[in-house]
Amino acid sequence: PKRNSVESTATLTKSKPKPMSSRIKTQSTTNSCRTDKSPKLKGLVANDTITWAKGEVLGKGAYGTVYCGLTSQGQLIAVKQVCLDSSDPDAAKKEYNRLQGEVDLLKTLRHSNIVGFLGTSLYQHVVSIFMEYIPGGSIASILHRFGPLPERVLALYTHQILEGVAFLHQNRVIHRDLKGNNVMLMPTGVIKLIDFGCARRLSCLNPTAPNSGELLKSIHGTPYWMAPEVINESGYGRKSDIWSVGCTVFEMATGKPPLAHMDKMAALFYIGARRGLMPSLPDGFSENAKDFVKICLTSDQSVRPSADQLLKHSFIPKGHTIHSSKMNILWYQNHCEYTPN
Repeated sequence: PKRNSVESTATLTKSKPKPMSSRIKTQSTTNSCRTDKSPKLKGLVANDTITWAKGEVLGKGAYGTVYCGLTSQGQLIAVKQVCLDSSDPDAAKKEYNRLQGEVDLLKTLRHSNIVGFLGTSLYQHVVSIFMEYIPGGSIASILHRFGPLPERVLALYTHQILEGVAFLHQNRVIHRDLKGNNVMLMPTGVIKLIDFGCARRLSCLNPTAPNSGELLKSIHGTPYWMAPEVINESGYGRKSDIWSVGCTVFEMATGKPPLAHMDKMAALFYIGARRGLMPSLPDGFSENAKDFVKICLTSDQSVRPSADQLLKHSFIPKGHTIHSSKMNILWYQNHCEYTPN
């Protein structure tokens, strides 16, 4: 089959999007959540009809397949596609509603460290969610290609992950599946959080009281990154994401999440029992880095710090924010060294 065959025809508009239809729609900017005035969506927004061609598979998961797409205007985009089961109307409706919930979250989240949402379409029982294309790949793939990250890079990435998580939590959103596979990297060094299929918006309005109001009890996430309170179904809030951040930092530092030497069920029992100490970063990392991971992996969620508190931790670099629109080549020339294998 030809790689450049037309996949879909759609119209991009600036009007408030209706529920999923057969058109690609840009996200509405009329919402009560705090927004980041990032220019990343400019250039794709238009009032004319465009087409897009389906390219290679970028990733597959339990909830669909993500493709690279090329629009008729020349932009690369990421397209998540989910096939609804036309033979089972009840199952199709349930899956459609789940996807609608993901879209409703994404269209309100505009931040430089969160993947940009572009629109949706429904065509012949296939739901497509159009998003910003992130060519650098996931942190998990970076670790596979280059091995564990040096502490300088680890700190820069952790800073941006926390900025994205803090923004989510200020907008009452829990990601619930933070891990290396769901943290993406732009070629400029900008981190983007992706995959909001498990995310949930809380009813609690007070960001300084992350465990008051609504507590969630359903189990979501990936075993090695799941917090004790999630495993035990004892009720959890924003602090469950902080545990996952600690596991992701450990993953970036060592190449694997904590307890990766155990099988999944054994790791779940170990974390849920809260009887053993979680592993610390190996020798060679600074005491600041070790302390950061340690406090993220505090078993008691009421004692675990918030994302805003962690941004003030001494491990987090100050004044090194990387912007997606600029790449400071001089900074790289002055700070980077080539290390042969």
